[in-house]
Amino acid sequence: MFFRLALFFFLSLLSFSLGHAQNFVLKGQVQDNLGHQAQFVNVYIEELKLGKLTDAKGRFEFELPINREFTLSIQGLNLISNSFKVFSSTSAEQIQTYTLKVNTKFEVDIYGEKQEPRELISTGEIKIKEVETIPNIGGGVEAFLVTQLGVQKNNELSSAYSVRGGNFDENLVYVNDFEVYRPFLIRSGQQEGLSFVNPDMTDKLVFSSGGFQAKYGDKMSSVLDVTYRRPREFGGSVSASLLGANIQLEGLDKPRRFSYSLGFRYKTSRYILGSQDVKGQYLPSFIDLQGFFTYQINERIHLEFLSNFAQNSFYFQPEDRSTDFGLVNFQTRFNVYYEGEEDDSYQSLMNGISLVQKVNDKLQLKYLLGAYSMSEREKFDIIGDYYLGEVETDPSKENVGEVKYELGSGTFHDWARNVLNTTIIQGAHKGSYSLEKHELQWGFTYKKEIIKDKISEWERRDSTGYSLPNSSTQVLLYDVLKAEPFDLNSNRYSAFIQDTWKIGDSARLSWNYGLRMQYWDVNKEWLFSPRTQLAYKPKTKKDIILTAAAGLYMQAPFYREMRNLDGVVNTNLKAQKSAHMVMGLNYAFKAWNRPFKFVTEAYYKYIWDGVPYEFDNVLIRYFGKNNSKGYVAGLDLRLHGELAKGAESWVSLSIMSGQEDIRDDFYTETEVRKTKEEGNGQIINETLDTVSVNTVYPGYVPRPTDQRVSFAVFFQDYVPKLPFLKVHMNLIFASGLPFGPPDNNRYADTYRIPSYRRFDVGFSAMLFDIEKKEAKGKVPKSFFKYLDRIWLSLEVYNLFGIQNTVSYIWIEGLDPRTGTFGQYAVPNYLTNRRLNLRFKIDF
Repeated sequence: MFFRLALFFFLSLLSFSLGHAQNFVLKGQVQDNLGHQAQFVNVYIEELKLGKLTDAKGRFEFELPINREFTLSIQGLNLISNSFKVFSSTSAEQIQTYTLKVNTKFEVDIYGEKQEPRELISTGEIKIKEVETIPNIGGGVEAFLVTQLGVQKNNELSSAYSVRGGNFDENLVYVNDFEVYRPFLIRSGQQEGLSFVNPDMTDKLVFSSGGFQAKYGDKMSSVLDVTYRRPREFGGSVSASLLGANIQLEGLDKPRRFSYSLGFRYKTSRYILGSQDVKGQYLPSFIDLQGFFTYQINERIHLEFLSNFAQNSFYFQPEDRSTDFGLVNFQTRFNVYYEGEEDDSYQSLMNGISLVQKVNDKLQLKYLLGAYSMSEREKFDIIGDYYLGEVETDPSKENVGEVKYELGSGTFHDWARNVLNTTIIQGAHKGSYSLEKHELQWGFTYKKEIIKDKISEWERRDSTGYSLPNSSTQVLLYDVLKAEPFDLNSNRYSAFIQDTWKIGDSARLSWNYGLRMQYWDVNKEWLFSPRTQLAYKPKTKKDIILTAAAGLYMQAPFYREMRNLDGVVNTNLKAQKSAHMVMGLNYAFKAWNRPFKFVTEAYYKYIWDGVPYEFDNVLIRYFGKNNSKGYVAGLDLRLHGELAKGAESWVSLSIMSGQEDIRDDFYTETEVRKTKEEGNGQIINETLDTVSVNTVYPGYVPRPTDQRVSFAVFFQDYVPKLPFLKVHMNLIFASGLPFGPPDNNRYADTYRIPSYRRFDVGFSAMLFDIEKKEAKGKVPKSFFKYLDRIWLSLEVYNLFGIQNTVSYIWIEGLDPRTGTFGQYAVPNYLTNRRLNLRFKIDF
């Protein structure tokens, strides 16, 4: 018995020893080609389906069977993946160092940074290099959007834009999944500073003109999705012009776990505003400071932090104004002499932090927390004494070009003390789960909105010695907007779920479908918005994609829509609702052996529960009631490609009609009969008798954004025999928008502002390009070896000096043709011809 137990123990010990001898320990360390330890990278034995992450010092360890060959695959953030052959020898262990090259072009594949399939987005991704080329007074990316499908932008001083018949407030803008906002009290482009998006920090722009997916928010017109660049190496840029200066820096720490991108922008529009009719002391100052930071906790989890501070101030002390307008045979001149000043300030602060987790290759999660705060102050007290006269246009007269008749004179007095404080706190979760042919995405957002508003403004008018409106007992004001201080503290909830299904083995058919939900505890309204997009690529040699989209887009009211023209806030205001239907064609082809793309879309939007509004320059004044319905229908076309190699050009055309019908909108027409009593061949008495009073319901009238035709061309080419010198030309034409007298009657807004016409030209010289130098074998020395590019550009804005109208001021005056007093619409013009010199260094 003892012998059997001893034999069993001996055989077991031998078996264990032999079995242990069949394995060996592989110890390794991963580093990059710069000598940095590669922390938390994935090391995988393909034959054994066995994987591990390296530790904080880049080390790993495997126990493997002997006398076999294995494939060791290593993948890591910012590293070029590589595979190594490992042979398990009879040695007890093996220690090896594995080196991977740093990937300077690496783009991390995380939620929010993945490019959507282009067939599901109206215009797809915009190249940031194209944005840098456009002549741009504002300095933001918005100037480029005018070349996209259905975008209307008729004010070079403002970053505001309309899309397919919507207004400025109907556009969504996201930066790294955080929704951003523009100031609410801005009433003219002169006051507006820098837009939120910093082009120098931007990696990707995605724009949709309508029919967008459920994952995007709750507005009715468009979405601009901006992704800031995650630095891969140290770099930056410095630029300066007559309109301001920009500085941008970015880089990583040595372990390549922490990255930063900082941007500083300064803008002054004093030089541009000096070309306007109103002369005086302009002191605008706009400052913007932004930071985007990331920290890689491990290979699957990283943090992002986005911060923005903006301080915009506008001080203006007007002196005088002289504006000529009218017809060839009846030209008028409007002269004003001012006293007083305007002093406005807009300060905003935004901070957002997000945690991104790639759970595995299929599941990705993102958690966001952000806060946005804006303090706006608007203060002005300006008196203007005006004179209106008819100008002599007969060249045979000695006083040609001078005022020959006085048509009217008077005084206007504008006064305001407006304060608006806005705080928005938001928390959100987003996620995605990928299957073989499906990509499921979901999200939930909570917003806490705190708004404190105090509005007080009025306008006094005096014409030829009489206060308007006239009263024999008191002085009445022409217009008053004053209300008690108002505080709004609300909670807003929204959620979405959507799926993108690639149907069939060839993936020629792609279908996105989803549902969006929202609730606001002020009006207690639940909203549900189903949306779908379909894309099909026919079996043809040509690269053609056919698209279709439909869905409901419901815009719950924000504070601005709730306040009516009298300053009263309607807290029962419901969401504006619209149904979108879009059909399109996307055709990519080659001409002259260079890439081109033609995109066209036809669309129809039906709108109900709309809130009517009127424009006051760039300020939108809402009626505060859900009493309109309407529609917008149109066709957009865009062709872009490289007419010159490496220099992209494009042309776009939009045709549109937008109408709305306002309930309870009517006016009366009175028919009067004149009766004459005659005697002895003379009129003894005349009486006026009312025959009938008719109530007229106007029905459908043009929407304030009813711009029938818009056309834009951007062309760039290299100067022959001077390949470093490039010329670019920008042409914009847009038919006029509706307007009317300041009587708050939408049915009367049937006049048209003159068409917007603008032609810009510029010359860009690439003074230094390190890539071209290195390609020729000329390695720069000293200071220039640290630089990437140096370029200088000269731009001419509004080359032909066309006077484009942005709004009107209405005054009383005599019409010599009829001998009666009436109203004159005096145009407020935009900028005249101006030069701008820009200098930029990239490193």
